[in-house]
Amino acid sequence: MRVALVHDYLTQYGGAERVLDVIHDQFPDAPVYTSLYAPDQMPDHYRDWDIRTSPLAHVPGAVKSHRLWLPIYPTLFRQLGHRIDDVDVVIADSSAWSHQAHPANGIPSICYCHTPARFLYKDRDYLGATTAQSIARPLLDAAFGTFRRLDRQAAQRVTHYIANSHAVAQRIATAYRRTADVIYPPIATERFRPQEPVEPEDWFLVVSRLVPHKWIGRAVAACTEANVRLKIIGDGRGREELMKHAGPTIEFLGAQSDEVVIDHLQRCRAMILPGIEDFGMTAVEAQAAGRPVIAARGGGALDSVVEHETGLFFDPHVPGDLARAIRATQTHPWDSTRIMQHAEQFNRARFDRELRAVVDEVVATHPH
Repeated sequence: MRVALVHDYLTQYGGAERVLDVIHDQFPDAPVYTSLYAPDQMPDHYRDWDIRTSPLAHVPGAVKSHRLWLPIYPTLFRQLGHRIDDVDVVIADSSAWSHQAHPANGIPSICYCHTPARFLYKDRDYLGATTAQSIARPLLDAAFGTFRRLDRQAAQRVTHYIANSHAVAQRIATAYRRTADVIYPPIATERFRPQEPVEPEDWFLVVSRLVPHKWIGRAVAACTEANVRLKIIGDGRGREELMKHAGPTIEFLGAQSDEVVIDHLQRCRAMILPGIEDFGMTAVEAQAAGRPVIAARGGGALDSVVEHETGLFFDPHVPGDLARAIRATQTHPWDSTRIMQHAEQFNRARFDRELRAVVDEVVATHPH
């Protein structure tokens, strides 16, 4: 089967890129079309891929300034779509733009959608994270009206939608009036499972990029209020601001290797997911390690966390509710074996099987 893949941009390695890795493993000969590619920011094995970029990739400094080029992304991806030919199906792994790469010659397309672009559809859990965006909201609404129209038009040309959670499937229905299957992202659960029982230590953990829409400040404030230890793994442009508000119980560990992340997930009292995530792969990784998750009530966590069995929810819009959940987690009788068993439903084998079934069906029922 001849497949082409499309991805928004390859400028950082996060959850969407980890999903792309697994999809590419299924179709290793597939070219990957994308707007920007920064080899030094991606794992080494990407250098062996057939990566085809847009003209923007040749503009000096475009990778570092990629947010400034927002007005031209719809055009860039439409142009990328025109370059795709001589394949049986296109799979767009999209958080914003790549579903707009509509292929030529009647080639069917599948969109694995992490979310319709949250900044386009007035998601308060995304836009509310920065005051600058709040101040500029009327101007943004006016400017984004055209982008929303183009986004919805592109969505109607996609042959088949897949959502990474039921929350995202609902966003797709609201924004695009399209029905989406739900296929959870692939988690390498066996990598996180301890080889022998691990006694949890008396500290909490966050694993995340330190950017505004991840709402790490909520965890910093709550752990400071509850006077409990918090370790934060990850880096990003929000680190300096977070450190200004952190009390003495907060420890910033920066970016760490996978081995260090796994070790910390296995030893923490619980992992905190402070923002509304599209799915939240780290929440499942923590559960695969046998540890409970304290999650903002909403988004993909509603699919992955079973309240009082594998974690606790808090209301992100109620002051003090995260601190309450943190204190409750310390005394709750967690069953690590039950938590790990629950995580197994999100393993990679399930993702491979379900995605391949959709691809085979689309190719069979939409010949070109």
